[in-house]
Amino acid sequence: MTDEEPPRLIRRAHSRGMRDRVGSTSPFARDSEAAGKRPSWEAESRKIPAPPQVAARLGIPPGDPVMHTRYRYLADDAPIQLADSYEPLALTGGTRVEYPERGPVVGVVARMDFIGVAIDRFTEEVTTRPALPEEVDALGLDRRGGRWVIAVERTYHAGRTAIETADIAFPGDRYRLVYEVPVDPWTPPSDQPGAD
Repeated sequence: MTDEEPPRLIRRAHSRGMRDRVGSTSPFARDSEAAGKRPSWEAESRKIPAPPQVAARLGIPPGDPVMHTRYRYLADDAPIQLADSYEPLALTGGTRVEYPERGPVVGVVARMDFIGVAIDRFTEEVTTRPALPEEVDALGLDRRGGRWVIAVERTYHAGRTAIETADIAFPGDRYRLVYEVPVDPWTPPSDQPGAD
């Protein structure tokens, strides 16, 4: 028996190759396949009034209808990620992507592209915290001692409009989050020699 750390799934967050990659339109599926794992997920969607915190993140009045989808993601049948996603029904209601897992494509960006909504960025706020009891069960975390999760609050935007927001939980010992952030090209100041 070795004390080697098990391999972690790598989640790369730099545009996530959402529009230019061949294959699945699900970022989770692509990350899993890149790690040599077979991706699958469970999802349950229902329409609810937007809770105040969700409404604030989406920029809509509390109580406006949203589609709440609860996900449990698995890699080689082992639970590895949880997510609660919220989308304003004013945007998706009555479209073929109203229910995230029943339409012709999956993944937030691909689904919104399908209905002509061009997502141009997302924001993520990353923290760590002790796992909630339901997360311990759903992720099959070791019950001995404290267990921690990486918690990500993500919101997709199209221009100034929030399109979707999600609360995501990753087991801290099974994931690596990798962020590649582009930096604007450097332009020399015009008052320096050779800047003509």
